Amino acid sequence: MPRVGSRHRCVRCLMSGALCVCPILPRLETRTRVVILMHYLEAKTSTNTARLAQLMLPGSEIRLRGLPGNPMDASGIVEAGRQPLLLFPSADAQELTPEWVAAQPGPCTLIVPDGSWRQCQKVGNREPWLREVPRVKLMPGPPSEYQLRVEPNPHSVSTLEAIARALHVLEGPDRGPEVRAGLEKLFRIMVERTLWSRGKLRNDECPSLPEGARRGS
Repeated sequence: MPRVGSRHRCVRCLMSGALCVCPILPRLETRTRVVILMHYLEAKTSTNTARLAQLMLPGSEIRLRGLPGNPMDASGIVEAGRQPLLLFPSADAQELTPEWVAAQPGPCTLIVPDGSWRQCQKVGNREPWLREVPRVKLMPGPPSEYQLRVEPNPHSVSTLEAIARALHVLEGPDRGPEVRAGLEKLFRIMVERTLWSRGKLRNDECPSLPEGARRGS
Protein backbone atom coordinates (compact mmCIF):
# COMPACT_ATOMS: atom_id res chain seq x y z
CA MET A 1 0.00 0.00 0.00
CA PRO A 2 1.60 3.33 -1.03
CA ARG A 3 2.43 5.60 1.91
CA VAL A 4 2.46 8.93 0.06
CA GLY A 5 0.42 10.35 -2.79
CA SER A 6 1.78 11.32 -6.18
CA ARG A 7 -0.13 14.57 -6.66
CA HIS A 8 2.33 16.81 -4.84
CA ARG A 9 5.76 16.19 -6.33
CA CYS A 10 8.87 18.32 -6.30
CA VAL A 11 9.18 20.00 -9.71
CA ARG A 12 12.97 19.32 -9.77
CA CYS A 13 13.53 15.77 -8.52
CA LEU A 14 9.90 14.61 -9.01
CA MET A 15 9.93 12.82 -5.65
CA SER A 16 6.80 13.11 -3.53
CA GLY A 17 7.01 16.32 -1.49
CA ALA A 18 7.92 14.79 1.87
CA LEU A 19 10.60 12.62 0.22
CA CYS A 20 12.24 15.37 -1.89
CA VAL A 21 16.02 14.88 -2.19
CA CYS A 22 16.83 18.40 -3.41
CA PRO A 23 18.09 19.66 0.00
CA ILE A 24 20.76 16.94 0.06
CA LEU A 25 21.89 17.04 -3.59
CA PRO A 26 25.69 17.40 -3.76
CA ARG A 27 27.40 19.65 -6.32
CA LEU A 28 29.97 17.51 -8.13
CA GLU A 29 32.29 19.49 -10.40
CA THR A 30 33.84 17.53 -13.29
CA ARG A 31 36.10 18.17 -16.26
CA THR A 32 33.90 15.83 -18.26
CA ARG A 33 30.78 17.36 -19.74
CA VAL A 34 27.75 15.06 -19.56
CA VAL A 35 24.92 15.29 -22.09
CA ILE A 36 21.94 13.01 -21.53
CA LEU A 37 19.75 12.11 -24.51
CA MET A 38 16.48 11.41 -22.70
CA HIS A 39 13.52 9.77 -24.42
CA TYR A 40 10.58 12.10 -23.97
CA LEU A 41 8.52 9.42 -22.20
CA GLU A 42 11.05 9.53 -19.33
CA ALA A 43 10.69 13.27 -18.74
CA LYS A 44 7.92 13.01 -16.14
CA THR A 45 8.80 9.61 -14.68
CA SER A 46 9.59 9.80 -10.97
CA THR A 47 11.84 6.72 -11.12
CA ASN A 48 14.09 8.24 -13.78
CA THR A 49 17.68 8.50 -12.48
CA ALA A 50 19.20 10.61 -15.26
CA ARG A 51 17.41 13.69 -13.92
CA LEU A 52 19.14 13.28 -10.57
CA ALA A 53 22.54 12.96 -12.25
CA GLN A 54 21.94 16.18 -14.18
CA LEU A 55 20.98 18.02 -10.97
CA MET A 56 24.24 17.00 -9.31
CA LEU A 57 26.62 17.69 -12.21
CA PRO A 58 27.09 21.42 -13.04
CA GLY A 59 27.42 21.95 -16.77
CA SER A 60 25.55 18.75 -17.61
CA GLU A 61 22.33 18.88 -19.56
CA ILE A 62 19.38 16.88 -20.81
CA ARG A 63 18.22 16.91 -24.43
CA LEU A 64 14.79 15.40 -25.09
CA ARG A 65 14.47 13.10 -28.06
CA GLY A 66 11.76 11.02 -29.70
CA LEU A 67 9.06 13.68 -29.70
CA PRO A 68 6.85 13.05 -32.76
CA GLY A 69 7.46 15.74 -35.37
CA ASN A 70 10.03 17.50 -33.20
CA PRO A 71 13.63 16.42 -33.90
CA MET A 72 16.10 16.69 -31.04
CA ASP A 73 18.29 19.80 -30.99
CA ALA A 74 21.87 18.50 -31.25
CA SER A 75 23.51 21.92 -31.57
CA GLY A 76 26.58 22.41 -29.42
CA ILE A 77 26.87 18.84 -28.17
CA VAL A 78 29.97 18.17 -30.23
CA GLU A 79 32.38 21.05 -29.66
CA ALA A 80 35.99 21.89 -30.45
CA GLY A 81 38.52 20.87 -27.82
CA ARG A 82 36.43 18.03 -26.43
CA GLN A 83 36.32 14.40 -27.47
CA PRO A 84 32.69 13.25 -27.76
CA LEU A 85 32.02 9.71 -26.52
CA LEU A 86 28.74 7.80 -26.76
CA LEU A 87 28.24 5.54 -23.75
CA PHE A 88 26.61 2.44 -25.21
CA PRO A 89 27.78 -1.21 -25.20
CA SER A 90 27.67 -1.83 -28.95
CA ALA A 91 29.88 -4.45 -30.59
CA ASP A 92 32.39 -1.78 -31.67
CA ALA A 93 32.52 0.04 -28.31
CA GLN A 94 35.88 0.63 -26.64
CA GLU A 95 36.08 -0.46 -23.01
CA LEU A 96 36.45 2.58 -20.78
CA THR A 97 39.70 1.75 -18.95
CA PRO A 98 42.11 4.11 -17.14
CA GLU A 99 44.78 3.33 -19.73
CA TRP A 100 42.52 4.23 -22.65
CA VAL A 101 41.36 7.45 -20.98
CA ALA A 102 44.96 8.48 -20.21
CA ALA A 103 45.75 8.29 -23.92
CA GLN A 104 43.02 10.78 -24.87
CA PRO A 105 44.27 14.29 -25.74
CA GLY A 106 41.86 16.35 -23.66
CA PRO A 107 38.56 16.50 -21.78
CA CYS A 108 35.57 14.54 -23.05
CA THR A 109 31.88 15.04 -23.58
CA LEU A 110 30.09 11.92 -22.38
CA ILE A 111 26.86 11.40 -24.34
CA VAL A 112 24.47 9.10 -22.50
CA PRO A 113 21.22 7.67 -23.95
CA ASP A 114 18.41 7.46 -21.39
CA GLY A 115 15.25 5.41 -21.62
CA SER A 116 14.31 1.76 -21.87
CA TRP A 117 16.88 -0.63 -23.33
CA ARG A 118 14.90 -0.76 -26.58
CA GLN A 119 14.72 3.04 -26.80
CA CYS A 120 18.45 3.42 -26.15
CA GLN A 121 19.35 0.86 -28.81
CA LYS A 122 17.77 3.06 -31.45
CA VAL A 123 19.66 6.26 -30.61
CA GLY A 124 22.68 5.61 -32.84
CA ASN A 125 20.51 5.13 -35.92
CA ARG A 126 17.87 7.75 -35.14
CA GLU A 127 20.48 10.50 -34.64
CA PRO A 128 22.71 10.58 -37.76
CA TRP A 129 25.28 12.93 -36.16
CA LEU A 130 26.14 10.18 -33.66
CA ARG A 131 27.42 7.82 -36.35
CA GLU A 132 30.86 9.45 -36.25
CA VAL A 133 31.04 9.58 -32.45
CA PRO A 134 33.19 6.83 -30.86
CA ARG A 135 31.34 4.36 -28.66
CA VAL A 136 32.57 3.42 -25.21
CA LYS A 137 31.33 0.86 -22.70
CA LEU A 138 31.81 0.26 -19.00
CA MET A 139 34.23 -2.25 -17.57
CA PRO A 140 32.57 -5.23 -15.84
CA GLY A 141 31.33 -4.19 -12.41
CA PRO A 142 29.00 -5.07 -9.55
CA PRO A 143 25.28 -5.71 -10.14
CA SER A 144 22.93 -2.75 -10.27
CA GLU A 145 21.35 -1.53 -7.04
CA TYR A 146 18.35 -0.18 -8.95
CA GLN A 147 15.30 -2.01 -7.58
CA LEU A 148 12.54 0.13 -9.06
CA ARG A 149 12.24 -1.34 -12.57
CA VAL A 150 12.72 -4.75 -14.17
CA GLU A 151 15.89 -4.74 -16.27
CA PRO A 152 16.26 -6.89 -19.44
CA ASN A 153 19.40 -8.66 -18.24
CA PRO A 154 21.42 -8.98 -15.02
CA HIS A 155 24.22 -6.80 -16.38
CA SER A 156 22.01 -3.74 -16.94
CA VAL A 157 22.50 -0.70 -14.72
CA SER A 158 20.49 2.49 -14.35
CA THR A 159 21.51 5.64 -16.23
CA LEU A 160 22.83 7.28 -13.06
CA GLU A 161 24.89 4.21 -12.16
CA ALA A 162 26.33 4.13 -15.70
CA ILE A 163 27.28 7.82 -15.51
CA ALA A 164 28.85 7.35 -12.06
CA ARG A 165 30.96 4.40 -13.21
CA ALA A 166 32.04 6.18 -16.39
CA LEU A 167 33.04 9.35 -14.52
CA HIS A 168 34.98 7.26 -12.02
CA VAL A 169 37.34 6.45 -14.90
CA LEU A 170 37.10 9.65 -16.97
CA GLU A 171 37.81 11.95 -14.02
CA GLY A 172 40.94 10.05 -13.01
CA PRO A 173 42.08 8.72 -9.63
CA ASP A 174 42.12 12.13 -7.92
CA ARG A 175 38.51 13.09 -8.64
CA GLY A 176 36.74 10.05 -10.09
CA PRO A 177 36.11 8.06 -6.89
CA GLU A 178 34.68 11.12 -5.10
CA VAL A 179 32.31 11.92 -7.97
CA ARG A 180 31.12 8.33 -8.20
CA ALA A 181 30.58 8.08 -4.45
CA GLY A 182 28.54 11.30 -4.40
CA LEU A 183 26.32 10.20 -7.27
CA GLU A 184 25.77 6.71 -5.92
CA LYS A 185 25.01 7.87 -2.37
CA LEU A 186 22.17 10.07 -3.57
CA PHE A 187 20.99 7.30 -5.92
CA ARG A 188 20.70 4.85 -3.01
CA ILE A 189 18.72 7.40 -1.00
CA MET A 190 16.29 7.91 -3.89
CA VAL A 191 15.81 4.15 -4.31
CA GLU A 192 15.39 3.66 -0.56
CA ARG A 193 12.80 6.42 -0.18
CA THR A 194 10.88 5.21 -3.22
CA LEU A 195 10.75 1.64 -1.90
CA TRP A 196 9.55 3.00 1.47
CA SER A 197 6.84 5.04 -0.28
CA ARG A 198 5.62 1.83 -1.94
CA GLY A 199 5.42 0.03 1.40
CA LYS A 200 8.41 -2.19 0.59
CA LEU A 201 10.54 -0.96 3.53
CA ARG A 202 9.73 -0.29 7.18
CA ASN A 203 10.70 3.01 8.82
CA ASP A 204 13.67 1.39 10.52
CA GLU A 205 14.87 0.05 7.17
CA CYS A 206 14.96 3.54 5.66
CA PRO A 207 17.56 5.60 7.59
CA SER A 208 17.41 8.43 5.04
CA LEU A 209 13.70 9.00 5.63
CA PRO A 210 12.99 12.69 6.43
CA GLU A 211 11.38 13.34 9.80
CA GLY A 212 8.33 14.87 8.16
CA ALA A 213 7.62 11.68 6.21
CA ARG A 214 8.35 9.55 9.27
CA ARG A 215 5.79 11.45 11.35
CA GLY A 216 3.18 11.29 8.63
CA SER A 217 3.47 7.53 8.06
